[in-house]
Amino acid sequence: MKLISKINRYFLVSSLITLIIISGGLYFIIVNAFTGEIDEQLSHIARKAEQELASGKEVGFAPFIEVTPAAPADSTAGEYKNISIENKRESEPFRQYTSFVRVNGNEYKIITRISLIEKEDLLFSVLVIAIITIVFLVLVLFFINRTVSKIIFSDFYATIDKLDSFSLKNDDELELSKSDIKEFQQLNKSLLYLSKKSKKEYRSLKEFSEEVNHEIQTPIAVIKSKLELLLQSSNLNSENLVLLDTVLKNLSRLERINKSILLLNKIEQKGLFESTDIKLSEELNNVLNTYNEFISAKNITLTLKINNDISINANQSLIIILLSNLISNAIKYNLPDGKLDIEINGKMLTISNTGNKPKSDTDKYFARFYKDSDLSESVGLGLTIAKKICNMYSTCIIYSYTEGIHTITLEFKK
Repeated sequence: MKLISKINRYFLVSSLITLIIISGGLYFIIVNAFTGEIDEQLSHIARKAEQELASGKEVGFAPFIEVTPAAPADSTAGEYKNISIENKRESEPFRQYTSFVRVNGNEYKIITRISLIEKEDLLFSVLVIAIITIVFLVLVLFFINRTVSKIIFSDFYATIDKLDSFSLKNDDELELSKSDIKEFQQLNKSLLYLSKKSKKEYRSLKEFSEEVNHEIQTPIAVIKSKLELLLQSSNLNSENLVLLDTVLKNLSRLERINKSILLLNKIEQKGLFESTDIKLSEELNNVLNTYNEFISAKNITLTLKINNDISINANQSLIIILLSNLISNAIKYNLPDGKLDIEINGKMLTISNTGNKPKSDTDKYFARFYKDSDLSESVGLGLTIAKKICNMYSTCIIYSYTEGIHTITLEFKK
C-alpha cells in the first residue's frame, strides 16, 4: 500500500469515527435544546391557565390543556415526561407537564401537553442537515488532504523513482531533486552518502575481482603447460600418470571457473559488447554442428523444428555462449538413448531434453555454483551466464520439468 493511500485511509477512518461521535453529541445537544424549549413553553402555558382560572374563566382544551380539581401535595406535581395518546388512527407522542395550584381557595391539577410530531420532524430535519454538512466537510477535507499529501510527498516519490533507476554498475552518480522539507533533505543527504560509498566499494571490489582473475590466468596456464610436458615424460609410472591426470582435470576446471567469472563480470557492462542483427536459426545450427559428436556418443535423438526464424539485435559471441551453454547442458544431463527437441516458434526458442528428476526447485539452477548433478566437471555457472545474457537483452528465460522432460524456454524481445 502506498504511503499516501495509508495516510488517506487513516484520515478517512478517523474522520468517520469523529463524525459518529460528533453526530451522537450533536443529537444529544439538539434533543436537550428542544426538550428545554418545550418544557419552558409548557410551564408558560400552565401559568397562563392559572391566570385564566384566577379571573374566573373556564380553562380546558383537550388533550393540550386539562384542568381538574385535585387534592393538595400530589406526588406528580412539577413532573415533565413523554407520553403517547391513542386516537382513532394512531398513537401520537406528547410532552406533558403536571402542576398543582390553589386558586380562590380551591386546589386544581393542571396538565399541559405539546405534540412532539412536528418537533420530531424538525429535529430529524436539523439532524440530517447537520450530518450531511459534516459528511460534506469530511469529504472536502479528505480530498484536500489527499491533494496536499501528493504535493508534499512529490519529492519523496521523485527520490524513489531516482533510486529505482540507480545502479552501482553504471557510471552515473545518484542525483536527487532538492526539497524544502527538512526530513526529506536529511533523507536525500543520507541516500547520497550511501550511494557514493556503495559505488566506491563496488568499484573497488569489482576491480579487485577482475585483477585477481586476470592474475590467476597466467599461473594456471604455466602450471598446465608444465604438467602436460611432464605427462609426456617416459619416467612416470601408472600411478603418477593417474595423479597428474587428476591434477590437470581440476586445473582445467579451475580455469573454466575463472573464465566464467571473468565473463560474468564483463556481461554486467553491456557497453563492452557491440550488437548486430543475428539470425537465431543460423547460430543455432552452428552450435549444434559443434556438438554433433557428443549427441552421437550418447545416441541422442535430435529433433530440430524451425517454424519461423527470429532476428535479434545482440552480440554474436554472447548469443553463441548462450546457445552453447543451454545445448551442452541438454546433452550433458540427458539420458543415454534420450531425446533432444529444439523448436523456434514465434518469439520463442524451446529446448527440451529427457533427464532425471530434479533434486530441488528448478529456479535454483540459475544461482551461481549451484549443481543438481554430481558431475565433477560441472562448474555450476552455465545457466547463471545464460540468465545474465538473457537479462542483458530483456529476454525471458524459464526452466521447467514435467514427466521426465526438462524444458528451457526463451522469449526474445523483438
